[in-house]
This record gives sequence, C-alpha cells and structure tokens, in this order.
Amino acid sequence: MTVLIAQNTKDKIILGADTGTFCGDYHKTHLTNHKGRLKIMSVNDIIYSGTGSVAEIINFGLFCQTRKPERNDQLGIQRFFIDFGKWLKEQNIEIDAKVNNHYFLVFEKKLFHYRNNAVQEILEDDFATDGAGFKEAYMAMHLGKSVKEAIDLTVEMNIWTSGEAQIVEINKLNQYIKSENENRPNIPSTNILRKDGI
Repeated sequence: MTVLIAQNTKDKIILGADTGTFCGDYHKTHLTNHKGRLKIMSVNDIIYSGTGSVAEIINFGLFCQTRKPERNDQLGIQRFFIDFGKWLKEQNIEIDAKVNNHYFLVFEKKLFHYRNNAVQEILEDDFATDGAGFKEAYMAMHLGKSVKEAIDLTVEMNIWTSGEAQIVEINKLNQYIKSENENRPNIPSTNILRKDGI
C-alpha cells in the first residue's frame, strides 16, 4: 500500500511517495507496516517508483540494471514494459509472468505512467497520482498543494499510507537530481534495492 505522485513542470519533474511499506494480506488480520522504506529508485539512468508487489518492483530494478528503453516516447516505454513482462516469464520467478504493478518512470527528462498494461506520457503542467492513496493525493494536488504537502495530507487521511514523504526533483534543464532531505539519500542505488527492497 502506498501513495505516489508525479508532477511535470516547466523546469523539473517531481516524484513523491510515502515511506511506509505494508506487508501481508489486507483482507486478513495479519498486516505489518514498515516505515522508512524509500520507494523512488534510480537504476541505469532510469528513475522510477512503483506500487503493488514489492517482489515485482525489486525485479523491475534488476531488469533495469542491464536494459534501457530504446526510445523515450510512449511507444518506446510501452515496449520496455512488454519486454519486462517477457523477462519475468523467462526468469521462472514465482510471481505472475506479467506486469501487474503501476509505475512512474522518468527517462531522458520525460515522465511516464504505466498502469493497466498501458503507458501514458505525463506532459508539462500536469500531474498524476497512484496507489492506495491516489484519490486523496489527487484532491490535494488539484487544490494547489505541493507534492510534499499532498503526500503529507494523504498520509493523514488514508490508513493504507504512512511514513514521511520522499521527494525527488529532476531538473529538466540539466542532470541535477535534488532530494528534499540532502542528509538522507533519497534515491537508493541498486545495492540498496537488492538488500532492502522497496
């Protein structure tokens, strides 16, 4: 369970996420909430966040370690996710051999949203939300809140979200990536990805 926000402005792309990870089955009484998990990752010049199965998100990071989209448009990113689904099947991993999760992906200063087996580019002056808290986050963004404010409000309103906001800004005019809290690395390396998960 999570909340993700992606915003594309004139000068930068802003990704935000809560830092709580719920493990277990929310249909049953066994559910654990782990706070402090970073959900925005950077692997091989691809910056992404995902909602859904932690196992699939970890495997997406492994897939990205040795591959990049061929093009930075909607069709190129769609092909990238199709190839990821094929890769999952080839690995014989004990999860579905198809892409079930939703992702925000930044590649070559363009922002994309993958959900329900389709990619949509998020154009300048637009935003999108995803995860269990997507409605609350959308409402906050629609009312003019910043990505951080929207994450914080969603965590207050939605029981399936928790933790502090993780905010990552990608400057579209150069390659600088800024995190909200410079003392805490907001974009884990692939080593952290494999060790700690999402």
